[in-house]
Amino acid sequence: QPGWQKEGRRAKALEEARPRMGCWCSQIEDPPKRHVAMPSNDVHVNLEIKGCSTAEDVMRYVFDDIEMPKPGKSHMHVNGVCTSLLYGEILPEGIMKAMDLLGADHCKSLLDVGSGRGTLAFFTFLCYPQITQITGVEISESRFNLCVKAMKRIPSAEVSKNHVALSLTPNHGSTRHLTYMKKNVMKMTDYVKKLSPEIVIFDVEINFGSNELIAFLKALKPGCCILSYEDLQAWWTKTSVTEKIGSFPFSQFGIGNAYQTSWAPNAGYKFMAWRKKS
Repeated sequence: QPGWQKEGRRAKALEEARPRMGCWCSQIEDPPKRHVAMPSNDVHVNLEIKGCSTAEDVMRYVFDDIEMPKPGKSHMHVNGVCTSLLYGEILPEGIMKAMDLLGADHCKSLLDVGSGRGTLAFFTFLCYPQITQITGVEISESRFNLCVKAMKRIPSAEVSKNHVALSLTPNHGSTRHLTYMKKNVMKMTDYVKKLSPEIVIFDVEINFGSNELIAFLKALKPGCCILSYEDLQAWWTKTSVTEKIGSFPFSQFGIGNAYQTSWAPNAGYKFMAWRKKS
């Protein structure tokens, strides 16, 4: 199937890139030019991580020896959802490029679908203080366990088997919240409506039931921006042949932009950006 073939290419690229990749913050040869220094008091008092003065320092401390799963079986089923085991991650430079495009400077809530071990959500939590609620949802137990292992290194984090919560109160401004959940986000439409994210990172394959994904997309508010791994409009058009779902409720922007990832650290991967129509 096309999805499997594409995932095979992604896995091959990831395996070829792996020898050049060290730990999380050294996965690209040239580190991001835009380093965001963390206020010392916030890091020491709230996260209780001594010796960390920048977001990069904190990321190294939390994720350095927690590696992404190596390629193995191509797919597994979790609660009836087919999910790839050959996943990768958006790297720091790619995250910052995406946040610039998606309007993170004016965002209050971000949802990361398929958050894996939690690097993107955590990096955003550290570097974008205007985003007060960041939520990562992961369906795979093995991937979520990596997130739990990482977050246990932060004394102030509340960590359980299926849920992680971390709050940060800056010297000035509102308290900010980072939440990770091991759940199927497609069965959380009421929660998504309440969360009302302005940005959704959708770095997953489309292997959900059509009704579930339609309900999820409709639950997003107008103006919400999505960064997707697959072409949502093509999927919607194909699905509309057999189901009456109306016209595609998003418009595409940022066409052709590539974002550095673990499987394409140099050329980058061309994610697709979408904005919900009014």
